[in-house]
Amino acid sequence: MKSTPPLSPYGVFSGQLFQYRSNPALVAFESSPPPLQHTPLITTKKCILLGGLSDGLIPTPYTSLLERTCHSLGWSLIQPIISSSYLGFGNGSLARDTEEMGMLMEYLVCHHDAEKFALVGHSTGCQNIVHFLKYGDEDMIQRIKVAALQAPVSDRESISITPGEHDANLKYAQDLVAQNKGNEMMPRSSFWAPITASRYNSLFSVSGDDDFFSSDLGVDGLSKRLGHVGAVGEKSGLKMLVAYSNEDEYVPSSVDKEMLLKQLVLAMNGSDLADSADETSAVARGLMLEHGNHNLSRGDHDMEIFVEKVGQLLKQVGSN
Repeated sequence: MKSTPPLSPYGVFSGQLFQYRSNPALVAFESSPPPLQHTPLITTKKCILLGGLSDGLIPTPYTSLLERTCHSLGWSLIQPIISSSYLGFGNGSLARDTEEMGMLMEYLVCHHDAEKFALVGHSTGCQNIVHFLKYGDEDMIQRIKVAALQAPVSDRESISITPGEHDANLKYAQDLVAQNKGNEMMPRSSFWAPITASRYNSLFSVSGDDDFFSSDLGVDGLSKRLGHVGAVGEKSGLKMLVAYSNEDEYVPSSVDKEMLLKQLVLAMNGSDLADSADETSAVARGLMLEHGNHNLSRGDHDMEIFVEKVGQLLKQVGSN
């Protein structure tokens, strides 16, 4: 007899699985505070967890901890499947993700009594949040009261520390895009997952659609890509947490993580680098997780620290 497989490492969840789009068929899973699990969902506060490339349901090791924190504060946790989940990202785009996120939120408003939203993003899920805050449905944007970015790293800088002919691959992708052949697939040797020229270019070119967090963009470049976050916050009351891991294995060693985190926060708050944003009034605030890796599976208590900070924001906006 083969050895017994390990128990679900990121937790076991109970709740409701529902379809929020029929063509293509897209589903999401909602786990509500325990008293509500066997009754109609009536909590009006929904926290949506968005994973990174190749993630789907239960995308992070802190999913269960986040669920418990949400439940203790009267929020439900939503785990969606979008077309870009698992390996679907390779033929997708942030624009498609934003459209589907809007459909999910509209469904939750119409059928699950949603009034307030929180978005928690891991890795590329961070790009989804920033993109949605700029291009998403305006009514849904105004309902987002908390956003948390965990590991907002640059895919362009990340691929530079992996072996491969990246410059040649990028030129090949850009040539296809220029010939209106962006939907053509890249060679198998170019990436670890099936990917179109268009998405490859978006992820790995300077100022590509996914290029929000690169350290070489500087304050001005980051402000152009992230400055809308502060404007949304001033209008809707959004609070943004930016959490960076000091031992993130996908960030080149040459990147000054402390400085980059400061620049990301200041870009969102619309401040000059020399300014010091007031913690109580600033839309965005930073959190350096000293021993955390990319998905917080390692490091003493960094997972707990991150979720605790998210919980503080959920509590703050949930009472308003």
